[in-house]
Amino acid sequence: MAEQINYYRILGVSRSASQSEIKAAYRRLAKERHPDHSGGSETEFSQLQEANAVLSDPDRRRSHDEALDLAHAADQLAGLNLDFGSLDDEVSRKRREREERGASEGGPGLGERLRNRFRKQDPEEPDGGARRGSGREPSGRGRNRGRAPAREARWYEPHDFDPEPITWRSGAISFFGALIAFLVIGQIGLWATGANTPPAVLDPGVTALGPLMFVPYTLVGLLVAYLAYRAAGWAALALVFVAALVVGGSGGPESLLQFVTLGIVLLLVMVYLGNRRNERSRRR
Repeated sequence: MAEQINYYRILGVSRSASQSEIKAAYRRLAKERHPDHSGGSETEFSQLQEANAVLSDPDRRRSHDEALDLAHAADQLAGLNLDFGSLDDEVSRKRREREERGASEGGPGLGERLRNRFRKQDPEEPDGGARRGSGREPSGRGRNRGRAPAREARWYEPHDFDPEPITWRSGAISFFGALIAFLVIGQIGLWATGANTPPAVLDPGVTALGPLMFVPYTLVGLLVAYLAYRAAGWAALALVFVAALVVGGSGGPESLLQFVTLGIVLLLVMVYLGNRRNERSRRR
């Protein structure tokens, strides 16, 4: 195989040389090695011209760089003396030594260890590889042995609720739902207290509720707070209170805001007491 010509070496520049550096090197050497110049050489001048033509063209320079890299890799491989037969013999010898050592020590070989490893629990099977209906206890159940089993919160245990984080949708539903509920109960309160004239159909019954309207206010506040907390947590309770402020401050009954707030506070007390009870039961 013919030796690869290195045009960078002919011009005396590095492979990272810019075009201006290549042109400057060519002009300087061309003056020195021109056949008409004393000490010049037609052969060397021809090589300089060829090197300048190749390295000045981006495509030809790229091809020349690839040829240099291939030639360098071929030289490296030619300098290696690989004896694959002896390498295979060495690998086989070490494998036999490991197998003999494992047999003498009574331990499993590599193949046996791999088979045992793949017989272990499949991470995709939560029951540790046990088939359904086989009667074997799932490994997850074994890990949780001794712990109190998780249970879903009952409707009367708001402290055990696990509401989702509030979103624009759940926040809007909580706020406007509370707003509508407070507007309705507020209008009933205005009829009951005589601030507004009730419809003739509701007149006898609504008027009789006047002294007892604090009870519906409190129950509506508690119910709305309960539903909002169950849907979106503490942030929804804040929106419920804002809705009560809006209705109470825009012409609603005077006691509406007070007793709706009382209903919200009752829910908070239920959550607090439930958490305290759970904490005491865990300490036992």
